[in-house]
Amino acid sequence: MTVISRRILTPTVGKSDLALARVKEFGEIMTRAGGRVRVAKVIFGHGAGEIHLFCAFDDFAHGTKAATAMAADPAMAALMAEREKNPAGNLMGPEVWRTIFGEPAQKPVLLQREYQIERKNLKDAVKLLPEIANVMGSSNPVMANVPVFSGDLARMMVVYYADSLTHLGETVDKIGMSEAFQSIVDKASEHGKLSNSRVLTLV
Repeated sequence: MTVISRRILTPTVGKSDLALARVKEFGEIMTRAGGRVRVAKVIFGHGAGEIHLFCAFDDFAHGTKAATAMAADPAMAALMAEREKNPAGNLMGPEVWRTIFGEPAQKPVLLQREYQIERKNLKDAVKLLPEIANVMGSSNPVMANVPVFSGDLARMMVVYYADSLTHLGETVDKIGMSEAFQSIVDKASEHGKLSNSRVLTLV
């Protein structure tokens, strides 16, 4: 299991560069505190234009220890003070998620598909994930996680990784549109509702 925090920043028009620079600075603070950080931008789909800051930890204890260290870092206080004086966007989070299948992959492109799913149906939905991973193949890693601290806990996110946007497009054409994959999607709809999807690239 991996614990993943997610912060979402929607940049103010005209301040996108400043917003991204601050998110990356935030990420450096999180790295010093012991997290494994990735910064990505939504380029297609739900939330296009948002900047997502992910930070992974081995468990919840490491995550809360890092949060304590971040709060004590003078750089964090300075960054928050600067944000108060000159906002560059609307920040949401952190939400905290945990993996239930697979692990984060070191690839630059992510396709996220979120399902609305009641916890009583989660076990049956998770049983489909090995089927999905088998159809995707070893060169296309799959991860799934669920929220632990969030305003909406009845969700599951399935993440597909790709080496590039071209690779993603080829994968969707070859695998995502295949009868084998679509049959699994049909079975998944019996347990939850696909609510949104997005494509992110690391920045």
